Amino acid sequence: MRIAVFAIVAAALAFPQAGLVCAQDYPVRPLRIVAPYPPGGGVDFIARILGQKMAEQWGQPAVVENRSGASGIIGMEIAARATPDGHTLLVSEVGALSINPSVFKKLPYDPQRDFQPITKIGDIPLTCAVHPSLRIATLRDLVAAAKAKPGELRFASAGNGSMLHLATELLAKNAGIKLTHVPFKGSALGVIALFANDVNLLCITISTLKPHIEQKRVVPVAITTLRRSPSLPDLPTIAEQGYPGFDAAQWIGLLAPRATPKAIVTKLHAEAIRIIALPDVREKLQTAGVEPVANTPEAFAAQIRADAQKFGKLAMELGIHVQ
Repeated sequence: MRIAVFAIVAAALAFPQAGLVCAQDYPVRPLRIVAPYPPGGGVDFIARILGQKMAEQWGQPAVVENRSGASGIIGMEIAARATPDGHTLLVSEVGALSINPSVFKKLPYDPQRDFQPITKIGDIPLTCAVHPSLRIATLRDLVAAAKAKPGELRFASAGNGSMLHLATELLAKNAGIKLTHVPFKGSALGVIALFANDVNLLCITISTLKPHIEQKRVVPVAITTLRRSPSLPDLPTIAEQGYPGFDAAQWIGLLAPRATPKAIVTKLHAEAIRIIALPDVREKLQTAGVEPVANTPEAFAAQIRADAQKFGKLAMELGIHVQ
């Protein structure tokens, strides 16, 4: 009996060492980075930067696997079901992690149950811009115009329940105005509609609109994050213009399947922080309109929960559902 007890205790004590050895040896084969969105977008862009730098540092290939479709659901499910040994990672964003649970009746994954957050890589501020024909120059002007004609101003989005949709609805709620939503199948069509004055307002990533702002094809009125963007330093935030605390960023982060050993998560976190701090990486991110963050797993998890609550409440109030 004493021998059996000793064996159990010895085995229990051995587990931390086993995890340590696993982390020291990790990775032992190529990494797979699941990007649940198409090539060419922000998630894919960041996944490829991380993959390249990890491969250079660890001497193992890192392959980005774009598994797009169904608002990120297909790729999210694949990552959730992957073997939790650190060799399958996930780069995803606010829509799949914090919005989908509220706008889809049933998901094959649970963002807070199935994934281990590693770090938020960066925030992508949105710019709210209007068509020049409105003769609107500030957010105050926009709110006044919307209050004068409730429901007549139309805003575009990348689809019902998308971040672009909910960010604009959050602005409308905070400002006490009524806007009419015009969903499109993708943000590019929404931009075209704004140029044609088929819609009056669009909140979208800075990198998408900046060239058109410079050409005066659209008029920017606000940034949706708490801090101003270095890309448009003279453009005030929504929070600065009378709505304290307003924050709606298209953030992107790195995660792993939930049961990934803690020692490996710690190693991945340290590597991600190292990569985000590299001058060439920071330059690439900022050029693409991404503000580098690099926070702790705990802080990233808290952001996922907070945005799920914020946008979930809004989706429920508005009755937003996606089939």
